[in-house]
Amino acid sequence: MKPRNKLQRKILKLSQGLSPLTKYQYKEAVRKVGLHIAKYSSKRGYECLDCGHTWTGAEAKRVVCPHCGAKLNVDATRKRNFCEKDYFAVVTKCQGFQVVRMFFMQTNLRKGSKPTYWICEAFQRWLTPDGKLTIVGRSRHWISYYCDCWNWDSDMEIRSEGPGHMVTPWKVVGQSSVIPEIKRNGYAGDFHHCSPYTLFKRLLTDNKTETAWKLGQYNMVAYSMAKSYEFEKYWPSAKVAFRHKYHISNASIWYDLLDALDYCGKDLRNPKFICPDNLKEAHDFWIAKKRAKIDEENRRRERERRMTPEQRYQANSKHDEAQYKQDKSKFLNLEFVDQEIVVKPLQSVREFLDEGEYMHHCVFTNKYYSKNNVLILHALVEGVSIATIEFSLENFSIVQCRGKYNKTPMSYERITSLVNSNIPKIISKTA
Repeated sequence: MKPRNKLQRKILKLSQGLSPLTKYQYKEAVRKVGLHIAKYSSKRGYECLDCGHTWTGAEAKRVVCPHCGAKLNVDATRKRNFCEKDYFAVVTKCQGFQVVRMFFMQTNLRKGSKPTYWICEAFQRWLTPDGKLTIVGRSRHWISYYCDCWNWDSDMEIRSEGPGHMVTPWKVVGQSSVIPEIKRNGYAGDFHHCSPYTLFKRLLTDNKTETAWKLGQYNMVAYSMAKSYEFEKYWPSAKVAFRHKYHISNASIWYDLLDALDYCGKDLRNPKFICPDNLKEAHDFWIAKKRAKIDEENRRRERERRMTPEQRYQANSKHDEAQYKQDKSKFLNLEFVDQEIVVKPLQSVREFLDEGEYMHHCVFTNKYYSKNNVLILHALVEGVSIATIEFSLENFSIVQCRGKYNKTPMSYERITSLVNSNIPKIISKTA
């Protein structure tokens, strides 16, 4: 698309002046990224598909060609043609912008023929020192999410970011050149298995990433690029670990350990727990504790599931009754009357049990008595319940009014009108 502002016009003009791959970069891309195969036959030995040299030797998974020195993966099948597609990056800077250039490379190998390598630039990511991104690239086939569907005949233009731009380069080729702001924020020449663009973006825009990177917590930063949730959630614990000079060698295991500690109710800011001398042993120990606790909770839930409502009430009645009285005591003397209909709150957890069994609904099973912002009332005619009402203490309105079997009760309009007309009385109890 056409550049829409001064920044995009400037970047597009600078992009057009970038130099093509040098011979050194091309050779390094072939060496680092290209496919290198040695065909193996028990009768004929090895044949290097890079240079065509043949030699004999015992079968292995990887060999080095004695002629060209290429490191080769061994293929002992009858396959004769090989094709591989990869991306590599060239990291450079241009007039204050950080540029990550992404190149597509296709390697074609055929037994008995010279290898061919096709390389074309797919897109470029331009970053300003404050982390603002602009993409210059080729167009894509609009209907496909497949990452290699580029229109190679199109021009390099300003593009909107899409799924095809999310590819991670297999290797970084050539000497990387970065802007001073990225060096200032901790980058010293090694990506430590991080995607160049993602690392630069995070270093320029995220203080947590900058802190972790400067402290040498490279594995943590690399892990956070795939799973940022744990990185944010457990950052307070990470700061404690940093203060105690603890090096997190395996972020995945360390975050699993914190999950287990959290589940077991341990202090996640205590270095005794979060900075173990042997991370693997501590991880296995607390994961076993977590698993045992989960198993116990599953057994408890299964026991509760098999309980009758009466048994469930008896098991927790003392605590539940006391808690309900404490939470709802100020509402329990309310009573609204409309001729034969009387509406009042359920007075105890025992009444929730009786109400649920008589009305055949879930007012007891789903523990409505334990909900803080809800008041449960029932409508009575001659002492017999005809409706159960859930009233919200947050917005002071009726949430639902149910009769037997969760059906609409008789006198629904009269019941809801009676409750609504007495809302000021309910509000006065909350003051």
